Amino acid sequence: SPAWAPVVSFSVLIAILLASALRPSIVRLTRWRVPEGLAILIVYAVLLALIIILLIGVLPPVFSQMSRYIQNDWQLANRLIAAQNWFINFATTNLGANVNPIDPEEIQQAVSTLVDEFTLSAPRLATEMGGVVGEAILAFVIGVYWLTSRESAVNFVLQLFPLRHREEVNATIAEIETSLGNYVRGVVLVASFVGLANFTILALLRVPNAATLGFIIGITTMLPVIGGFLGGGLATIMALLTNPLHAVITFATFVGVQQVETHYLTPRVMSRSVGIDPILVIVAVFVGFALGGVIGAVLAVPIVGIIYIVFRRWVIEPRKASVTPYTIEDGLIVL
Repeated sequence: SPAWAPVVSFSVLIAILLASALRPSIVRLTRWRVPEGLAILIVYAVLLALIIILLIGVLPPVFSQMSRYIQNDWQLANRLIAAQNWFINFATTNLGANVNPIDPEEIQQAVSTLVDEFTLSAPRLATEMGGVVGEAILAFVIGVYWLTSRESAVNFVLQLFPLRHREEVNATIAEIETSLGNYVRGVVLVASFVGLANFTILALLRVPNAATLGFIIGITTMLPVIGGFLGGGLATIMALLTNPLHAVITFATFVGVQQVETHYLTPRVMSRSVGIDPILVIVAVFVGFALGGVIGAVLAVPIVGIIYIVFRRWVIEPRKASVTPYTIEDGLIVL
């Protein structure tokens, strides 16, 4: 049905991205004389196990804290009131600022309304989570199918082009797959570093739920440009509910790790992936977010990367070759 078309499209794109990232590991296993089908199952099983272990370590503290606040919304209100008092006292004592506090009764009323709305929308949220799990399973299945039928699919595509173009088409497909794989592995590497670094520092400083806070910051880093700031803000708010000092530590840790990630890690990792201009990345992210929400923003960069590769190989490079009377190979001018 038309309503399922966007879901299937997103699942197919995510499946191909994931398969492109995992294919080098599968190829390596096949070189060790592991049957291709078994290699695919091993790689996907390891990935699934890692995801389950990560979620088991991260989600229970969040659910426990949320359920406690939902059952006793006055605790959440008192936490926010105490955080406000601490912030006002800090700003007055250390910064000389005059901050007008929010009426505690207004905070209690807002929290009560928020908890009531969350309780009413819980069934809908559970249904949406079930849909997300279904899409993830669909992406896994499509990814396995793509890996097992990749060669036949590529051969079918090549048959659609004249003989003189098939080599270039095959090279284009290979470059797209390599670029997508590099991009996904780069994103996962950056997100893993950010999440692990934040978790390690917060755990050493004895901030509660350090694993959850690090996971939130790391996973949101996968969203280019704006994701890290959203994750840092959300983690800071969650830490604020336990202790204002923990919120300050969380924010300072996020800023410090973000500097390393932005100035050192991301430029080196991403330079080997899609290779498109940073301004174009920003535009693609905002357009993708407007069209498809968070998933659209995540998929926008690889989609633009595919378009860039096709345009470069089939338009820009042939155009340069047609207007340039010579080329340079190994330092020699070839007419």
